[in-house]
Amino acid sequence: MMIQGNCLCAAVKYEVTAESQMQGLCYCTDCQIIGGSSHWASYAVAPSDFRLLQGSLTEFAYDPGSGREVVRCFCDQCGTQIKVVSAELGVASVNAMTFSNSEAFSPKLTYFSGSAPAWCTVEAGLAKFEAMA
Repeated sequence: MMIQGNCLCAAVKYEVTAESQMQGLCYCTDCQIIGGSSHWASYAVAPSDFRLLQGSLTEFAYDPGSGREVVRCFCDQCGTQIKVVSAELGVASVNAMTFSNSEAFSPKLTYFSGSAPAWCTVEAGLAKFEAMA
């Protein structure tokens, strides 16, 4: 399976070369703040399954409070967040909203749904996890 995507200004183009380990919606407050939305649409793959085809990414590394460093990667031109990487967990969470084909994403679970804004309806049919392992 190959999925292609790009940032808003199309300076960054990428492909994902493997089936997702998990597809979900993250409602943590970090994802809400950085994404300007109620959640992050995560298509999780091994970091080696993400391939940058064009452009460059700016990285922002921090500890979200778990004791594990995560690196958020953005287009250095328009600021679109493309992926979040946790080397310790061996996962790259690719922003599914940047896929060229939106039908390639089908969420199966939610994370931190208890942190969803009061005005947001969390999909009842998805498995819910209140923390990351």
